[in-house]
Amino acid sequence: MTEKISDIYRLQKDKALKKLAGLQQQNTFFMLLRIAAATALIGSLFSSYHLKRPELSFLAVLLLILFGLLVIKHNLIKEKIKYYQNLMRINEKCLLRLTGKWTGFTNTGKQFISPEHPYSVDLNIFGQGSLFQYIDATTTLLGREALFKYLTTKPDFTVIGMRQKAVRDLAGRLGWRQHYEASGLISDIADRRPEGLLAWAEARGFSVSDKYKFGLWFLPVLTFGLLGLAFFRAVPPYLWLITLFGQLAVVLYTASRVYQAFGQLGRAVAELSSFSLLLKCIEEEPFKAPRLREMQARLFVGRQEASQQVQALAKIADRMTFQHSPVVHFILNICVFWDLHTLQKVAAWKNKSGVLLKNWLAVIGEFDALSSIAGMAHDNPDWIYPIVAETSPVFTAKSLGHPLINKETRVSNDVSVTAPGTTLIITGSNMSGKSTFLRTMGLNLVLAYCGAPVCAAEMCCGYMNIYTSIQVFDNLEQNVSTFYAEIKRIKQIIDAAGSGENLIFMIDEIFNGTNSKDRIFGAKTVVRKLSKAGAIGLVTTHDLEISVLEQENPLIKNYHFTDTITDNQISFDYRLKPGVSQHTNALALMKIIGIEE
Repeated sequence: MTEKISDIYRLQKDKALKKLAGLQQQNTFFMLLRIAAATALIGSLFSSYHLKRPELSFLAVLLLILFGLLVIKHNLIKEKIKYYQNLMRINEKCLLRLTGKWTGFTNTGKQFISPEHPYSVDLNIFGQGSLFQYIDATTTLLGREALFKYLTTKPDFTVIGMRQKAVRDLAGRLGWRQHYEASGLISDIADRRPEGLLAWAEARGFSVSDKYKFGLWFLPVLTFGLLGLAFFRAVPPYLWLITLFGQLAVVLYTASRVYQAFGQLGRAVAELSSFSLLLKCIEEEPFKAPRLREMQARLFVGRQEASQQVQALAKIADRMTFQHSPVVHFILNICVFWDLHTLQKVAAWKNKSGVLLKNWLAVIGEFDALSSIAGMAHDNPDWIYPIVAETSPVFTAKSLGHPLINKETRVSNDVSVTAPGTTLIITGSNMSGKSTFLRTMGLNLVLAYCGAPVCAAEMCCGYMNIYTSIQVFDNLEQNVSTFYAEIKRIKQIIDAAGSGENLIFMIDEIFNGTNSKDRIFGAKTVVRKLSKAGAIGLVTTHDLEISVLEQENPLIKNYHFTDTITDNQISFDYRLKPGVSQHTNALALMKIIGIEE
């Protein structure tokens, strides 16, 4: 199956390379044409002046127009080259992900690491070798932040099913997803924060107040009317000059604020144009999933699409180009209040569309995140979409595997936690797979709540909060030891269970930082409390004494991982088995690496 998917990506990459080869030839051709046109233009101007042949000036004008058209066409070709280069890199990245070489990807999500989060650090959601690094194919900061929320926040129950349908829909649209990603990479908006743009769009900005708007039209009409009457000697000839000087005074009075407003407009249009490509991608695709169609509908203002609204603002901004011709701009501005009318158009655009911009950007972020998850779904067609039930805590799965371990080396297990209060106590020797199994369950639950497929043959889970205590660190600044940090985290889990939360917990090497007597007593106390509160979960330990809890409570069950030692070689099968571990390997490991008496 993986080979077939690899073939798809290789084919996509080859198509992009063929397109690139043709575009590179066109690029060279148009570069030579521009050089030829520029040379001919300079030659015609030189000949017109020195040979006194004015007819060559007309040829120079034609050559100037031709040169401008060539520049426009050449720039379009350069944009297409960037696009197909992006497509080629996208498919190369997909091939790396399939072969397990994704740990070299740039975006690790390390900026989202939060030690206070109930599970993200323990489950390696962010950082090097993380779930985020594996999934991420976003092209915007908005998308990365949306993906962060997907991976760290349990959504409303009804949203999960809608996300599943959206991911299924997008997973089958490889061409669209790659087109969307390549367009986003062209736009160069990967790290662009939208706060400034949103503040501009939602602010009133500088414009003429309602009571003076009439004057913007009345004064120019009055001036031109007086000029016409003066031409026919119906009024004194100086009257129109008085109103014209009044208009000049208005222009000079507002000049500094107009200049500032135009600067903000120019930056806003440049930024919005970058997002416009992504908006257009979303608007044009005939999605089937209800959630995708609902988000798509949010991009329409009446009958106009969001990308058309952005184009409308760009056309308004085009009115600023007269500033490049100072004389023309000065005359227009005095005679008809050109700049103030432009700002009035901007204000009208803000009233109609600016207030919706935040919504548009949120849609881009959502599509970016869902498209990333859909890419993972596409690359793992043997994974299944789990059943998420709004019931009491439950977790059952068949052939449950760690989603970040290559299929060739991954070992899958069955697990069943079918009643509130159930706790699996997992014993086993060092390196036998206990911690990995906890993360396997946790990561697949995170994927389930994202609406993603999970690495399993079957899986059903309740709608639960996830809590973990797997890798706890000390904090010298806060004077917190590793053991104290662990008991704080476990207290958080106990309090959450006691408050009535539906939750699942995963506690690794419980109370490993204290002496065996206190550790065993404390572990038993914690397991009893969590079971009584109705929480479900797993606890790993090396203390076989904790396994006696199975005898006092049928909801507490023992499982283990084991190893085999042959000729000073240790091997593990990573299979979860019922019962208590009968093996230890610490002394054997020490002997293997040379630590012995």
